[in-house]
Amino acid sequence: MTELFTATQPLTGGETDLTGLHHRLDELDESRAIDRVLVGYSSIWPHNHATAPYILGRTQRVAPILAHRPGVMAPTLFARYLATLDVLAQGRLATNVVVGGSDKDLMREGDDLPKADRYRRATEYLDVVRQAWTSEEPFDHHGEFFDVDAVHLQTRPFQGQVPVFMGGESDDAVEFGARHADLYMLWGEPLAGTKERIDRVHARATELGRKMKFSLSLRLFVADTDDAAWAAARAVEQEVHDAQGTGRFLRSSKGDTSVGRQRAMALTDDELHDDCFWTGLTKLLGGFANSQALVGSYDRVLATLKAYSELGIDAFLVTTGSEAAWDPSLEEFLLQVKKEL
Repeated sequence: MTELFTATQPLTGGETDLTGLHHRLDELDESRAIDRVLVGYSSIWPHNHATAPYILGRTQRVAPILAHRPGVMAPTLFARYLATLDVLAQGRLATNVVVGGSDKDLMREGDDLPKADRYRRATEYLDVVRQAWTSEEPFDHHGEFFDVDAVHLQTRPFQGQVPVFMGGESDDAVEFGARHADLYMLWGEPLAGTKERIDRVHARATELGRKMKFSLSLRLFVADTDDAAWAAARAVEQEVHDAQGTGRFLRSSKGDTSVGRQRAMALTDDELHDDCFWTGLTKLLGGFANSQALVGSYDRVLATLKAYSELGIDAFLVTTGSEAAWDPSLEEFLLQVKKEL
């Protein structure tokens, strides 16, 4: 059955009254449609290593996907942190390994490794993490980026291993994902581009004797009619446009040289693709993740999601609105999506 994810930044930078946070978490915990919640990572956001445990303690059902950069802590420390948290979460945890496309954002945390080297480091990082989760005997590792001795964890993940999710469009990203990802996270693209990316990753994973699952990230604007859906999308477009220069909405900068951003921006030459794939927000936000959208009636968007599913998409990461967040107004539609897919 198709899984559904959403994304949240549970604590905003200036938020000190936790009433709003508790309300958002209660909404997510009550959802019968959402299976997992991505808790993202940025050098300027509240630290998700603090917010994810808080989410788990506050909720009964929410299953966080904890985003993590390999450069911010040692692999053995991360393996121990995730194993401990997964036991406390009783298996509700997954991790999204983010190698990073913005040099500026990585440098805020002192990570100056060139992009060409970051996927090699990430591959070695996950080699150590997975060995720490599975090795019955203490082991040493002396590699290009990490040196550790006598590694042995008393606490292992509740699930045996915490599921690893990742995304990326470069050749290095495909190699890393094929070797280590349990689920490959794709940014929204039209059907043809999505098929191309699935086939590419699947081919390499098959060569390595691994099976791969895929998710697709989309912002949804759905309503009873196409006109109503487009009215909602245009209202958000105007809101984002009017906020330019204020820093209210995160956007990708020209310094972000990731292949994913380049592909996203290439789509903005045309606003509408396929039947209802829309790039208006992608252009305004400089190719920022989760800005590609589907706009239309419930039937139209459902048909498009079915088409993606038939290509091999196993999960959808869905958001809505100007903040690219969860909204309970999507609940009944997404329950129908799960039933149909």
